[in-house]
Amino acid sequence: MESAFNTAGALSWHELTTNNTEEAMRFYAEIFGWHFKTVKMPHGHYHIIENEGISIGGITDSLIPTLPSHWTGYITVNDVDQVAISAKKLGGDILFGPEDIPEVGRFCWIKDPQGAIIAAISYLKR
Repeated sequence: MESAFNTAGALSWHELTTNNTEEAMRFYAEIFGWHFKTVKMPHGHYHIIENEGISIGGITDSLIPTLPSHWTGYITVNDVDQVAISAKKLGGDILFGPEDIPEVGRFCWIKDPQGAIIAAISYLKR
């Protein structure tokens, strides 16, 4: 069965970057019934969003406190490095990465020529 995690071009993950993860988790748990699993990452704690036992996204602390809280969608791709090269050639900017996420895959954040931000990710084969 195909899933968003192994289908190129699919929106596979949603991530909230915020200056108050605890408040965000309380808010989303209440309105959507989400549960969270906290894991330790190199930059701090990462809170995996679980909906009916399925991991669908994450909530993380902002590394830039002046940046407003925002959601970023992750698009599954076959080759993150090639996507980053193509994005630059087409007038986009690479804001972060490409970088490996241990036991997950490889990702980068892209700002398109109009200023919108999205992420590309290649998941490890499972």
